[in-house]
Amino acid sequence: MNPIGIVVVGAGYMGEAHARVISKIARENPELLELRYVVDVDENRAKKVSTKYGGTPLKSVSMIPVGDADFAVISTPTNTHYNVFLSLIERGLRGFLIEKPMVTGFSEALKIIDRVGRDKLWVSVGHTERFNPAVIFLNKKIIEGKIGKPLTYIARRVGPFTPRAKDVDVILDLGIHEVDHSLMLYSSIPLRLEAYTLHSLVSETNDYALIISGYDVGYTSIEVNRITPYKQRMAYITGDRGAAYLDYMLQESKLYVGNEEISLIFKKEEPLYIQDYTAIERFIRKQKPLVSVLQAALGIFVCEKSIWSARTGSPLNVEKDDVYNSYKEVLKEGIRDYSVYRDYLLSYPSYWWK
Repeated sequence: MNPIGIVVVGAGYMGEAHARVISKIARENPELLELRYVVDVDENRAKKVSTKYGGTPLKSVSMIPVGDADFAVISTPTNTHYNVFLSLIERGLRGFLIEKPMVTGFSEALKIIDRVGRDKLWVSVGHTERFNPAVIFLNKKIIEGKIGKPLTYIARRVGPFTPRAKDVDVILDLGIHEVDHSLMLYSSIPLRLEAYTLHSLVSETNDYALIISGYDVGYTSIEVNRITPYKQRMAYITGDRGAAYLDYMLQESKLYVGNEEISLIFKKEEPLYIQDYTAIERFIRKQKPLVSVLQAALGIFVCEKSIWSARTGSPLNVEKDDVYNSYKEVLKEGIRDYSVYRDYLLSYPSYWWK
């Protein structure tokens, strides 16, 4: 089998990081893939990244020869994701990893879902924290029932402002990680959403948010901001038989069951490396994406409705929402689709923890 050709579109902070890990994967598995093109509207930036990690630098997706690449990583600004995606389809690509948030809003997410189904495309979304070893091994234990049914999910994801996120609401930029994590753990759509935000602190959009979600059984409280002078990424989960603690940055996770504190032991690894390797491998094997467009669309819906709650100063009864009722089956399919990721956790590949 010939190695598949990978394109990285967008050579900024995240694009360069993707190029770096893909180059590493290619060196380790030359029969699997090769980094073929690095694309950026800033030609010098594309040249800089390609010089370091390989691939031919290009200024535009339209310069990719039709049929000369198989899989693309889209790491351009969020408001360009959809059009870049369409342009890559025209160049003959059929596999994609789109950085989170997948698109700017739920209506655009529906367009991607429609195109994926119509053209039978393979598309995953870059929710990198799903592939953090601390998250993987903690969630594996929770899914196995070690702390019982989750009742509360309390998360804090804060840090200083980074200019690359200036065009995205903090809820879609940072909060979507925790929304995604809680949706996976609760395996249901929240019935009630309420959010509070602070606007225009360091950007032209919301830079602080507190999101409170109510489920049939259980609650989540998610605090995110871009104004804290230090980075913190933590979550606390209480179940009806125990509790759990997670530090994303230190890659530490613990269980508390009865009087016992259990520190989970695993090999630390860069989440982006695991994510990109896994996405490419599953594309080649024609296995379902672990982070599908349906899951991503559901997360965007919850974030978008949280932004609405903050803007209007009103809590939202989700089951009475017009958008929810118009696309209820799509959203419920997103919840059901989390089972692919949950099954993956239960049979987590051994080569990641040797």
